[in-house]
Amino acid sequence: MLSSLSVSDFAAKLASDEVPPGGGSAAAVGGLLGTSLVEMAINYSLKSPKLVECNEFLIAKQAELARIHIELNILIDRDALALRGLLAAAGLPETTQETKQTRNIALQKALKQAAEVPLETARACLEVVEIGKTAAAKVDKVVVSDLMAGVAAAHAGMVSSLLSTAINLSEIQDEALVSALKGQIFLLQTAADELKAAIEDKVYGTAPFSVLRGE
Repeated sequence: MLSSLSVSDFAAKLASDEVPPGGGSAAAVGGLLGTSLVEMAINYSLKSPKLVECNEFLIAKQAELARIHIELNILIDRDALALRGLLAAAGLPETTQETKQTRNIALQKALKQAAEVPLETARACLEVVEIGKTAAAKVDKVVVSDLMAGVAAAHAGMVSSLLSTAINLSEIQDEALVSALKGQIFLLQTAADELKAAIEDKVYGTAPFSVLRGE
């Protein structure tokens, strides 16, 4: 399983000419790292006596992030399985009309899976960005940079996931499904961009993070 590999082994496997893993699994890893950073910021903050009034909120977010952490860990391998299935379907023979039809049915099923699994990763990453936005003002000041790094990683994981969905759209023959997938991509991208912009406006508006805006 990819999720059980060390960081260096996963990176080496990703860099090789073998697939999977591909961009979808890498997106889930990125989202998982982002989740973990936000988790760390919250766990650290729960130890601060200065933030006792925020404990109820932080504990609730801690539980949400623990669930997302598990989901993204699973999605690393689910995306790899979807990609493996797509490659297997694409490699089926097309020697007769019957085998062509069989291949097309298998390929369309695999394309649907390969497009939909990354959307689950994107939704999980979006949740992390949402949590980061609500938690930014409630965590200890010394871990705000870690929380922001987590938000950035989760946002990048979401964009990477959407790219993995988008690449399959031109091959899917079900026009209604393509339309639905395009709509989901747009909504997820828009929501994540707006949330990320909102949290950056708030955090980057104060020192020392205002340096990121040249101030």
